[in-house]
Amino acid sequence: MLRRNFLLSLAARPDTAETTAGRVQGRAANGITVFRGITYAKQTRFVPPQPAEKWTGIKDCSATGPRCVQGPGNIFLSPTIGEYFRGSKDRVELAAQPDSEDCLVLNVLTPSTRGRRPVMVYIHGGGFSAGSSHLTVFADRFPREQDVVLVGVNHRINVFGYLHVNPETSNIGQLDLVAALEWVRDNIANFGGDPGNVTIFGESGGAAKISTLLFMPSARGLFRRAILESGSILKVQTQEEAAAGTRKLLASASLTMPAPDLLKAVIASGLRFEPAVDGRSLPSQLWQSKPPIDVPLIIGCCKDETSLFTLKDEALYSLDDPGLRSRMSANLIAAYRAAHPKDTPSDIWFRYATDRERRADGNRQAERYLAHGHSPVYMYHFVWNTPLVKGKIRAFHTAELPLAMRLVRFPESDLVSQALATAWAGFARNSDPKWPAFTLDKRATKIFDSPNSTVVNDPDREARLLIAAENEKGAR
Repeated sequence: MLRRNFLLSLAARPDTAETTAGRVQGRAANGITVFRGITYAKQTRFVPPQPAEKWTGIKDCSATGPRCVQGPGNIFLSPTIGEYFRGSKDRVELAAQPDSEDCLVLNVLTPSTRGRRPVMVYIHGGGFSAGSSHLTVFADRFPREQDVVLVGVNHRINVFGYLHVNPETSNIGQLDLVAALEWVRDNIANFGGDPGNVTIFGESGGAAKISTLLFMPSARGLFRRAILESGSILKVQTQEEAAAGTRKLLASASLTMPAPDLLKAVIASGLRFEPAVDGRSLPSQLWQSKPPIDVPLIIGCCKDETSLFTLKDEALYSLDDPGLRSRMSANLIAAYRAAHPKDTPSDIWFRYATDRERRADGNRQAERYLAHGHSPVYMYHFVWNTPLVKGKIRAFHTAELPLAMRLVRFPESDLVSQALATAWAGFARNSDPKWPAFTLDKRATKIFDSPNSTVVNDPDREARLLIAAENEKGAR
């Protein structure tokens, strides 16, 4: 009943906090004060973020702020995973989000505006072209149980955030994130948070943005830890590649077009806008030199990363042995069967599809980070099979994200949700998620499952080595 009444309780007593731009008012209920849509910077199209304009009086921050203009779709209303991300069958009204080019807003959820708590800043996924921080609005249970301050950031994405016009106006979306972290540094103490104890975390595109932030000198000192979920990237676009994309867009569109028309032109062009080396905000390609930011990391992914995206390929979900042998080498099949004797051919395929890409990238990122820095890295692997789509999509891409924020649609996932939330918050509190750090000899990895989660040294070792050899051969 407490959860079902959350939306109605947003109309409970108001609470206020001071920011550098003016006072804001949120809504306090069920032990949490929620501030929504706080402006953290001023935006002008294709210009780096500027300080937010000051206001007088008290600004109402009890309504959802806009997400960046993007294609249609709202993950919280998805017939496949919407309830899973809302954490319940209801709360549909809370899922509504306006779209706007003026989207530099953030949410703050705090147990109290007094005190000094660990701060956890959520950087949303959706690649570099979609998404929002709206998940934090549903996640009141997480800061209440873990006594942390939770922040969710909206920023410019797709063409509005990553069009490369020239080095002075490149990586705007990443610079928005830096501006948001500067806002946290300057203001979060008034929301009960500790500005010297900030952890950033994100899934998929959010983790890719964090991978990029680690190489941005302007982000140095703005966070003390980072959690990268299913989005480790090892390189970004070159300046030449980004400039070529801009030229192609300008052949069919004007940069002064209304935002919806410009977005349509981008979609029609098939172009994807992402971070790029510009010699300024991102001085060099990732891993061509030591990252300027050396902080403790958690890195990991889910067991069945691709299962959500291949639903139209029905054969993948009912593979037999011949079908599996047509897709994988005999050595790899034998390695997986030895490690997971109860797996079906489809189970093995989805493990392999994850391990050869996202898990391999996460391993390489951890290895390179240890080679360049002094901070510890902690590895995890999420393997709990969700019951969604009659169990077909298993531990799908992003499956652990709502659970880490205590959004529990299925009671049988409560224990693994508690384990994730406790680990994430513990890491944010003192850099200790309560399992051994990753080393090149032991490769300790936390395996999150329900009802029990365990630590395994070098899980799926034989398959990992075979895939590494495959990847190395393919790169030649």
